[in-house]
Amino acid sequence: MTKTLAPSRMPAASPSPRQPLTPARIAEAALRLIDRDGLDALSMRKLGLELGVEAMALYHHVANKGRVLDAVMDLLVQEIEIPPPGSMPTLERLRQALRSYRAIALRHPHAFVLLATRRFNSDGTFAVYERLLQAFAELGLPPQRAAWWFRATGTLASGTGLADIASRELEPNATPLTLQGAASSAAQAAALPPHVAAVAPFLAAERLDEAFEFALDQFMDALERDVRALAVPAATGRRSRGRAGKPGPALTPDRRR
Repeated sequence: MTKTLAPSRMPAASPSPRQPLTPARIAEAALRLIDRDGLDALSMRKLGLELGVEAMALYHHVANKGRVLDAVMDLLVQEIEIPPPGSMPTLERLRQALRSYRAIALRHPHAFVLLATRRFNSDGTFAVYERLLQAFAELGLPPQRAAWWFRATGTLASGTGLADIASRELEPNATPLTLQGAASSAAQAAALPPHVAAVAPFLAAERLDEAFEFALDQFMDALERDVRALAVPAATGRRSRGRAGKPGPALTPDRRR
């Protein structure tokens, strides 16, 4: 009598080791969750699910949700590209940094609002502060003036980024934009007040890059005028001298798109 051999059982594969939790992994998962589901979807419970752990396990690495948001901001500001000193004229370096800052809005439309509504409050964000303020110092701006221009820089970058998100209907619960329709429909334009209808074609999403470059030109022109005014003492009408009789900062005309 022939014996039927039972099929041999393969040993169960050992589960792959789980990656250890770290503050960096938590921040990356939080940004991934926000990008996918929106800022309002972020909670410690959902973040734990994203990482495959209990929410309580997160508190061994981050104090609270606020610190998670600070860490997400660190990731966002790391995407701001500020050319190093000496690589190009200082004004052009600032111009490139502002373009880079605005571009974050399109890559992370749900998370970008953090840069506009939360204060920078971590080593990573302060490092970006330092690099921008270094550029203002290179232009010869005293601390108070550098602070005001720093604030203006944030206003321009955050404001245009948020406008991009709204105009491209990237925010949660967006509704169709009347101005976007009026830009290509005479019937919709006719329903608007006359001055609104007149500018509608220039406020369409397709013109956002052009509008940003216009605003950036005005900003950089104003900054250059201020730097030059500070370098020329009103009493003598002469340009100020730097250390050891050297001229103050020279402003090389920057290249514009």
